[in-house]
Amino acid sequence: MSLKLLNLFRLTSKNSNRILKCYFSTDPTLNKSNNFEEDWFKKLTSTPSQTNKKSIQKSYKKFSELNLEEKKQVITDLWHFRRENGLPVPKELNDQVMRMLEKCESFTHLGNSMLHMVKEEYYAFQKEQKRKEKEKREKRVVESDNESEVITNYPGKDTYLKRINNTEIRRFHRSKVLTSILTNEPSLVFDFRFTSMHTRIEHIKSLYRQYINILSANRTSELPFQIHFCNYDPKTEFHERYGQFLEYDSNLIFETQDNYLDIFPKNKLVYLSRDAKYKMTRYDPEKIYIIGSIIDVGDDRFKYCSYSQAKKDGIRCERLPIDDYVKWNRGQKSLNMDHLFNIFLHLKQGTDWRNAFEKSLPSRKLNEFLNTNGKLKKN
Repeated sequence: MSLKLLNLFRLTSKNSNRILKCYFSTDPTLNKSNNFEEDWFKKLTSTPSQTNKKSIQKSYKKFSELNLEEKKQVITDLWHFRRENGLPVPKELNDQVMRMLEKCESFTHLGNSMLHMVKEEYYAFQKEQKRKEKEKREKRVVESDNESEVITNYPGKDTYLKRINNTEIRRFHRSKVLTSILTNEPSLVFDFRFTSMHTRIEHIKSLYRQYINILSANRTSELPFQIHFCNYDPKTEFHERYGQFLEYDSNLIFETQDNYLDIFPKNKLVYLSRDAKYKMTRYDPEKIYIIGSIIDVGDDRFKYCSYSQAKKDGIRCERLPIDDYVKWNRGQKSLNMDHLFNIFLHLKQGTDWRNAFEKSLPSRKLNEFLNTNGKLKKN
């Protein structure tokens, strides 16, 4: 009934009294002169039947089913529509943006990708503003040095201690990673064979942020790991977008397209998966642990992915003993790669399981921790 009233209100708006007269008039010539269909008003004021609904649903196409020209037309129309209505859109609709939007899987994914591009443009703008401010500060420092003015805005000015800048700090952290390589410290492998399965831009960027956190934690750690990127494909979108920012050489990362079976002995490899049957009881520095490059987005494609790969390669597969030390709050019992890496950093330094979980896991996913006496302790 509400649909019928809504359609009647549409008819009465915008000077449509003449149309109503045509339909409610008993004079047949009035309708013929205006060339209206006899059953048009019935279709307008009645709800569609089941057969009509099915025909209407079949007439609509998914975004992935459109051809290239139709996708370009839809993207252009959506871009102009969002821009005219004050919704966030990319600054320019150039060829690069068009190619990225054509990879979307649905219309919802298309709108989310446009919003994600706007955020990236804003972050780039902020980065450029910070760069300009830094150049201004450096220019003022150079001018003050030329005028023989003493700079007093840094600690240790009136002491014999040398000023330590960011370059020397980075050099110190890099020397620790280099020492771990020379002394043959334990290695940690990241399997990049699953990176190409992530098609959405936000998922690829999430991968990049997690790897940035991993490299930063490894540099600042007292006992860093040797990090290996195996099955790394330089043709993936992840490498094209973020490969240059990871700085493999300066971070001392072993990046290779070879499989880990060709580099390490098979009996020392252990693949980590939440679906594994065997539970990890202790950290063994003689073992080489493998972490799959996967983001848990609730997709069935990634279910049992790492476990099946370990079985295919014929290597041992283990899971962390989370249930023995942590009472989970919500969501699936899966961890991000950076959280998993922090747990192994603490285990390598001699920390027990409970303290490693407490220091590494996010509090939003946890409810309570288990004490040594078996009782629950609130987080």
